[in-house]
Amino acid sequence: MILYLLITLVTVWLAYFVNNAIAEKTDFDRICGRGSGWKTRREMLNGVFLTGIFLILFTVSALRVGIGSDYWVYRYDFLHIIDGDTKVSYEVGFKLLVRALQGLFGYDNYKIIFAFMAFLTCLLFLKGLFAVSDWFVMTFFLFMANGFYFMSFSNVRYYFVLAITAYAMKYLFQKDYVRFVAWIVFAAFFHKSVLLVIPAYLIAYYLKWNKKTIWLIPAVSLVLGFGKFIVRRLVFIFYPFYEGDPILDVETISYVNIAKCFAILLFALLFYRKAIWGNPKAETFFNLNLFALLLYSLGYYIPETSRICYYMIFSHVYLIPIVLKSIEGKKKRLFFVTSVILAYSGYLLIFLEKSKDGTVLLLPYLNWLL
Repeated sequence: MILYLLITLVTVWLAYFVNNAIAEKTDFDRICGRGSGWKTRREMLNGVFLTGIFLILFTVSALRVGIGSDYWVYRYDFLHIIDGDTKVSYEVGFKLLVRALQGLFGYDNYKIIFAFMAFLTCLLFLKGLFAVSDWFVMTFFLFMANGFYFMSFSNVRYYFVLAITAYAMKYLFQKDYVRFVAWIVFAAFFHKSVLLVIPAYLIAYYLKWNKKTIWLIPAVSLVLGFGKFIVRRLVFIFYPFYEGDPILDVETISYVNIAKCFAILLFALLFYRKAIWGNPKAETFFNLNLFALLLYSLGYYIPETSRICYYMIFSHVYLIPIVLKSIEGKKKRLFFVTSVILAYSGYLLIFLEKSKDGTVLLLPYLNWLL
């Protein structure tokens, strides 16, 4: 646990010195030193600090061995993909990647595959956070404190796709829908659940709350509450192997995530007029949180509800900083900033303590250097 807390503290400290005010004017690749070179001293420093954060996150993830609930499951599935002796339910993009990497680096060289996925996942997460956030250090702190980085040690395909989604989101706000959809379609070759992001994000972006649209909330609630059979049928069209599975097809209610979504909803509503109203990004994140709350509360019977909702609750890392920045009065803002930091620090400690459990397997940390 000490290692995880240490890298969180160090990376958040580095993030404190990153000024992403220039993100709207420059491309991340140029900020990191590629292309035409540095434009200002501020961009150069941003590149240094962002590179430092990336190297820390990538190194810890790439060097792990046996860390993550499905680490060894993936290792054996890599062999099955090459041998073709057992059917694995991975999308074609991931299978091709595994074959290519094993072809280049040798049979059963699973460490290279995990390291390569760690490289792409950490890079895309960082690029996305930097490009979309209005307050980078707070966004990055919430990213770490929510456990998104640490959970990427498990469910390698899913968190790689979530990282792509985080990066693709910038194109949504630029109204570059071709690139947005292209990135999501590309991600679907690694985890097809990501396709729901296209309608969910577009609806969240264009949905404006007023007297003409407020009826949608009770309507969706009724559909989720009384349309269990129909909703499940639709899900099983895309994931037929989920139906009846003793592990995947179970009804679970995530009270923690319901509480988080509800608390953030109340927090956003408290400052809605100042922070959310008329701000396309803030309205999108607000809507995504509301969607997640409805699904967690009323769609608990949907297989892998949390996996679906994580595409939506990832917006928390952007929404909370926007609301915090909108608060007028230094004392009032300090109170809420401090409260958020304390609350999520406590959440991180609880998360790490529970990560010792055999179903999570994030602790104790092991690496293949020692």
